[in-house]
Amino acid sequence: MIQDRVPQKAVAHHERQMAPALPVSLETKMSQHLPDMPHAPAHGVCLALTVAATLALASAAWAAGTSGTIHIGATVPTVCTVAVTDSNATLDLVNGQNAVTVGSVTEQCNAGSGYTVSVASANSGTLKSSATGSGAVAYNLTYDNTAAAKNGSLTTDRSGSGQARQGTLAVSLPGNNQAVAGQYQDTVTISIAAK
Repeated sequence: MIQDRVPQKAVAHHERQMAPALPVSLETKMSQHLPDMPHAPAHGVCLALTVAATLALASAAWAAGTSGTIHIGATVPTVCTVAVTDSNATLDLVNGQNAVTVGSVTEQCNAGSGYTVSVASANSGTLKSSATGSGAVAYNLTYDNTAAAKNGSLTTDRSGSGQARQGTLAVSLPGNNQAVAGQYQDTVTISIAAK
């Protein structure tokens, strides 16, 4: 009679590989006490990042172009000036004088619409003295060959070339041999303004 014999070592090895099955009731109880483990949607995160990166690249490509423009601007301020030179002329009030240059003016203004030059007398076109008994002596004022009003004021229009222009201030006065001794004066102001 031939019997199959399995070596004892082999049987022991086979038994170690075959773990005994847990009863259904024990397996069920263990599964009930195990906590639910969160499952991160790894594939979903990768997909979302890929889509976001693709959209960013698409936006950059859409904003770029084959040409662009840069605005360049400059500003020139309006500048109007007068430079006045006093001739320090001494007038002969007793005998009178005609068209005596008392000062020169350099005008300059870069206003495209032009500018005006105004002349104004502090004593309204008269020479006055502080001496007792003296009276005001009227005189005639011209600026750049343009006669001022009796009160010593005038306004001249200029075109805006930006170039310097020369003007001359002159005085004419009749003789007065009855004038009281003293120092007779007036102050004339020249102003410039853009139109």
